[in-house]
Amino acid sequence: MDRLPALSRRTLLLLAAGHASAAAKDYLVYWGTYTAGGPRYGTGESKGIYLSRFNAVTGNLTQPELAAETANPSYLAIHPNRRFLYSVNEHIDPDGKVTGEVSAFSIDPRTGKLTGLGRVSSRGGMPCHICTDRTGKVVAVANWATGSAAVFPVRNDGSLGEATGFFQHTGERSGPAAGPTVPHCHAVVVSPDNRFLITTDTGLNKIFVHRLDASRGSLTPHDPPFLGLNNPANPRHLVFHPNGKWAYVANEAGPGCTMLRYQAQAGVFEEVAVTRTVPADFTGRATPAEAVLHPSGKFVFVSNRGHDSIAVLRVDENTGATTLAGAFQPGGSGPRSFNVDPTGGWLFALMQRSNQIVTLRFEASAGKLISTGETTALATPVCAKFLPLE
Repeated sequence: MDRLPALSRRTLLLLAAGHASAAAKDYLVYWGTYTAGGPRYGTGESKGIYLSRFNAVTGNLTQPELAAETANPSYLAIHPNRRFLYSVNEHIDPDGKVTGEVSAFSIDPRTGKLTGLGRVSSRGGMPCHICTDRTGKVVAVANWATGSAAVFPVRNDGSLGEATGFFQHTGERSGPAAGPTVPHCHAVVVSPDNRFLITTDTGLNKIFVHRLDASRGSLTPHDPPFLGLNNPANPRHLVFHPNGKWAYVANEAGPGCTMLRYQAQAGVFEEVAVTRTVPADFTGRATPAEAVLHPSGKFVFVSNRGHDSIAVLRVDENTGATTLAGAFQPGGSGPRSFNVDPTGGWLFALMQRSNQIVTLRFEASAGKLISTGETTALATPVCAKFLPLE
């Protein structure tokens, strides 16, 4: 178990200034939250999407303020033109029926506040992940409860049309039979060349590949249509390495991170190896959630619920293989998500169960997260997205 080392505020500021001088910027940070209460979600005190300002030199983060009131915006995506923001909206009716929507917002260039541009059905239950394609022509959504993915056209004013592409995950579970046997689509990721939409399924233990036509907003199953994992991973979130040849998956069955090789031209994945994301002497239950690449491509970060830590994995620059540098416990409970700022110098751990954002400094030379002693109160934070201020 790794405890976060503490440095003085002065030392942290000097380190930050040295690291970020070449890319010193101010950012808006949008926070997705759960607004519903109860054991699954949290306190029910949040109102929607929140907004802070962040300085990458000092690490200063302002207190979140409400940017838009909306229900359960648990994951967010910012359009490539930086003028629009999209969120999923999870819904569970009083009778237990699960539904979902996708909301569109315009971003005020002066204040960062959001103005609603309408909502459309997510075409499934409990949407949990969202992204845009790299041209900004479509938005893709993962529906967890019903195990499906949908694609929506982006109109000129940033609003969304009804779904033009849809895929329902089906089939047998891959690998060992233990675990869930119903589809649960948990993430949507566009390939670096914008040719494919990748979707993960924690229930079927598969990674699906779809040919994406962003101009038409269509999805077509690829050949082969999926990679069935041999290890009992339950793939949750997937991130591509900057070189486009490797990808890394947070394994919800955990505690682990699966490395994949990716043949870009063929659109084919190959399962390589799993790296443990918690110390060897930890015997409790840990369920990884989020996976994020450091901007340098030299590290993969994975959050461990249960162990309540952020794992730092070193990436071998020649093979892409990962080794655990440490699993750092920031304090608090339930790191469903986190994000690394664009300079690579800071990490914000979103502690859903303890209703706080923990600011950590990342020392790349040592592969360590360092406590700043700074926490920011926010009810059930579960997503963070950065928008640079020009």
